[in-house]
Amino acid sequence: MQALQQYVLDPVKTGDLDDVTLAEVFKVLETTIESVYYMERFPVAVKRKIFEKFGDTVAIGLAEIGKNIFIRIEGIHCTLGYKLLVVAKFQSIRSLQDLAAHQVACTIRNNLVSLEQLPIPKSTKSVVAKFVETANI
Repeated sequence: MQALQQYVLDPVKTGDLDDVTLAEVFKVLETTIESVYYMERFPVAVKRKIFEKFGDTVAIGLAEIGKNIFIRIEGIHCTLGYKLLVVAKFQSIRSLQDLAAHQVACTIRNNLVSLEQLPIPKSTKSVVAKFVETANI
């Protein structure tokens, strides 16, 4: 997939998960999908983030159909009945600010420069920060 694409998450099946758990899962998925620049790295990034949040007993499956990504998660709270199916639907193209932020994040990683040392506006630093986290994936 191209790095310019943005996605919106849409729950298809929520199983018996409570609203708090669903909110936590969606927060992890949204943060991950926003911070991954190359979507080929998304499966690795989302699995790592879900395992960090819910433990390694969670089973995750991802499938790409056209421009959409289907994410199946089960085993949250170690219960087999909790199956979640979410589709990440192609929404739009990333902004030029996101493209620039990704380039800055790569520069930071390659040159071992701190984000705080860069003379850029605070609003831009927050956008760069989301790409710095997943730059090594």
